[in-house]
Amino acid sequence: MNITNSTLRPRYTSGEIKPSEVMAHVLGRLDDPDQAGVWISSVEPDAAMAAARKMDERIGEIDKLPLYGLVLSIKDCIDLAGAPTTAACPEFAYTPKASGPVVEKAIEAGTLYIGKTNMDQFATGLVGVRSPYGVARNPHNPGYIPSGSSSGAAVSIATGTSSIALATDTGGSGRVPASYCSITGLKPGPGALSGRGMVHACRSFETISIFAQTPADAFMALEVLAGYDADDCFSDPSYCLFAGDAASTPLHEMRIAAPMRSQRKFFGNRDTENLFEQALATAGEVFAGIEDVDFTVFLEINDLMYFGPFLAERDVAVGDFLRARPEAGEKVVRELILGSGSQTAADVYRALYGVAEARRRLESFWRKFDALLVPTVRTIQTVDEVMREPLESNFDNGYYTHFANPLGLASISIPNGLTPPGVPHGITLLVPAGGESLLVRMAEEFLDARHKRP
Repeated sequence: MNITNSTLRPRYTSGEIKPSEVMAHVLGRLDDPDQAGVWISSVEPDAAMAAARKMDERIGEIDKLPLYGLVLSIKDCIDLAGAPTTAACPEFAYTPKASGPVVEKAIEAGTLYIGKTNMDQFATGLVGVRSPYGVARNPHNPGYIPSGSSSGAAVSIATGTSSIALATDTGGSGRVPASYCSITGLKPGPGALSGRGMVHACRSFETISIFAQTPADAFMALEVLAGYDADDCFSDPSYCLFAGDAASTPLHEMRIAAPMRSQRKFFGNRDTENLFEQALATAGEVFAGIEDVDFTVFLEINDLMYFGPFLAERDVAVGDFLRARPEAGEKVVRELILGSGSQTAADVYRALYGVAEARRRLESFWRKFDALLVPTVRTIQTVDEVMREPLESNFDNGYYTHFANPLGLASISIPNGLTPPGVPHGITLLVPAGGESLLVRMAEEFLDARHKRP
């Protein structure tokens, strides 16, 4: 059963199908082999069906419920009242009395909650294998990672057990799994969505993100969920998803930048390199043209994410817990977080200065270009490869993603093709925060053109 909004909404409106029928279908799928490792917890079936039947009765309100009858999964570092939040660490688990504001909005808009999804523990990783709750299977080739940290959320969309999945993105977790699973990952700029009611990784610039099958479905959800939260000090009261004149500029006039050839890294994978070359050709047909640029200023920010002082924000979030519970935590996650204590206050200030200087240097870049186009990941990685080289593999996956949030960018990852092992490879478009509507227009036009290519 196709449970995307574009399919369900007209069927709901016509009376062809009811939310309770959709929920019954999804509940029947949760024990299927492709759901192994996807869920940390799921809704009690009787409660799920009761909620769905109540939604059946609200069909007359569908015009007031923009997410009516859509199945919602939630990454298990985001709070839902009455459901345990574990952040993929069972010893850390707690049961919140209140939902995070983004979750509240999703449910008020008509979604039906199905479960909390698996993740790299404490959202520390871009690989999807750092969890005591198992490893979600890549739906295209189980020998390969689904990627993370939002692994379960992405697989729930790719396998059709969620319509909308709430994820998070610090260094790429709302984009990299989208590439590995051939779905859309929409990461708004920091400040667009409330960050209350979640276990933080890097609170100062992380964001909740959205997975869906299509850019239109992801943006529809974002429009509903975005908004200022006075109780979140990092929420931006001036944020607008339609900011700037570029939102109405004809796409064929859009100026697109891409890393110059010497800075395009694919870890020796000619297949992903060739797919990106095809993406550049498609983008050149859709937009005003592609210009190779020096990517250095973006790369300079990358090291700060997992090998620099920003890692210490994770210590602020969960470091005291890990020190008090020496038996808790996946080894690689625990060592990364507690090891960040070697960073000094001076290191943090140097990093903050570096980010501020990079933003200033990029002002002229964003006056010249409407978007930056990059591969979402360099290569595709097997589960065995990641287990052997957990740190290097993780950093490789973030080569084209780590810089986005510190630089205040919005981005969208969309499918671009399949590699010979059947594993997808995506591209990412990035714009300054507030350009989400532009991102979606560009993504939809690119996908349409790609599908028309021979």
